[in-house]
Amino acid sequence: MAYVENPEKDILNKLFGTEEEYPVVELKEGEVPKEIETYLEKIEKEHYLTRPLTDDSGRALASPPAPQQPKIVLPITRKAFLWGLHRPVVDSIRWLAEWIKRLLKIFPGQIAFKEAKDAK
Repeated sequence: MAYVENPEKDILNKLFGTEEEYPVVELKEGEVPKEIETYLEKIEKEHYLTRPLTDDSGRALASPPAPQQPKIVLPITRKAFLWGLHRPVVDSIRWLAEWIKRLLKIFPGQIAFKEAKDAK
């Protein structure tokens, strides 16, 4: 790592006869001191299991995490959702429908509406 010397600072220190107790060292842009670099590497690494972790007898203790694609079940039916989109802005059902519309855009294919119960 190369430290950049500041000649203006050195001249001022010589003129005024002051020595800094803790000198300021300027680094080039993008440089990280070695002590900090190893610490950052430890933090930034994500640890994932590549194969199941087993004990001495061969039983699995932990397995690699499976990618999760949860199915989200909404609290209203599709019919109520469409009805809510046409309600005035002051109705709360309108805002619930708008929020559901946003969720449909964020999680395509993961959203399910509540099943409608047939009234007999």
